[in-house]
Amino acid sequence: MLKHLFLCTLFPFFLSFSLNAQSPAPCSGEGYRQFDFWIGEWEVFDTAGDTIVGHSLIKNILNDCVIEENWTGGSGFAGKSFNTYNEMDSTWNQVWVDQSGATYHFSGKYKDQVMALKGQSKTNRGTALFTLTFSYNQEANTIRQVWKLSKDQGITWENLFDGTYRRKE
Repeated sequence: MLKHLFLCTLFPFFLSFSLNAQSPAPCSGEGYRQFDFWIGEWEVFDTAGDTIVGHSLIKNILNDCVIEENWTGGSGFAGKSFNTYNEMDSTWNQVWVDQSGATYHFSGKYKDQVMALKGQSKTNRGTALFTLTFSYNQEANTIRQVWKLSKDQGITWENLFDGTYRRKE
């Protein structure tokens, strides 16, 4: 009886060990690597000119399951985003948070060297719509990020941010 109890106690341990040994690593599928072009240390320039508007450090965290952005603007404004891939619907999801207490949620897909995300947020005047694109220029090794806002349900759009990421030397 004691021997049987001992084996029953160890069974879950051995079962989890054997299942983990056979399972692929989490976040190892091809979709999880679509946004890896953004990983690195960047100087961010105003796309219309050659003025540095900020710095961004992008890294893989949590067993390569999350891409973390650490943004510092030229004025000292700081924010972070956390980006994850959802294998069930092949979408990328971003949560942006910043030092003002703002939080934005985006979701979208990667296609043709562009990560295109959309989101919305409630305001005291209704719902604001957002688009956020990351266009990767592999030849120049730059990324153009454009963040747009619509206050009229997508009829008109204004640029909130238009920056070009250049890898820091």
